[in-house]
Amino acid sequence: MNKLRMALASLAFGLLAQSAHASVITVPNQTLTTNANPAATFNFLSPARNDILIEFTVSYDGTLGNNDFAVFYFGNSDGPNIGLKANCDSSCNNDLFVRMNGSNWLPQNYVNPSDIAPLPATYTLFGRLSKLGTSNNYNRFDLWLNPTAQEKASLTGSDAFASGNSGFNAFSSFGIRTANLNDITVNFTNITVTDVPEPGSLSLLGLAAAGMVAMRRRGARKAA
Repeated sequence: MNKLRMALASLAFGLLAQSAHASVITVPNQTLTTNANPAATFNFLSPARNDILIEFTVSYDGTLGNNDFAVFYFGNSDGPNIGLKANCDSSCNNDLFVRMNGSNWLPQNYVNPSDIAPLPATYTLFGRLSKLGTSNNYNRFDLWLNPTAQEKASLTGSDAFASGNSGFNAFSSFGIRTANLNDITVNFTNITVTDVPEPGSLSLLGLAAAGMVAMRRRGARKAA
């Protein structure tokens, strides 16, 4: 019994250490006025290989023009990105989008409608970057605009999405890229990026913890 208890404790400790790789990164507020690639870069504590959640608030001051561009990207600026790409370049009135890679976009990449207004208006973006099916690479990016607590908990009902092979199976860093910002200031605030722990590890951790509790109760009954 003692050996089993020690084995369960060892399993729980190991899974806790593994889940400690999950991290929530709070990024300082960003005021973006110039064009840069990158405008800023940030590092994960360890390479992110599971779901990545990003949440931030977008606002701007000035006059929004065609293809004013300010995004968060993962891996490099050609990797998955999320944020502002005004007026679908120049072919629609929507401004907030998500894509897996490159410089192209599809209608479903844009939140419709998302013809955003200047300050004092603000807009909260919530994104989930994930690997669907048996893919080893990230292949889905969902975007919610002003999400509800239920949407964030269930990760359903996204307002826009991108799909396809990103070419990345892990990310060590993420950053910000800007372009075409003329006579405009873009603000990213309340920024968090979460590297979600592997669901299987959390389930095993729960089983290990439950096993240890059951053993304690059994030991208590014997002692009584």
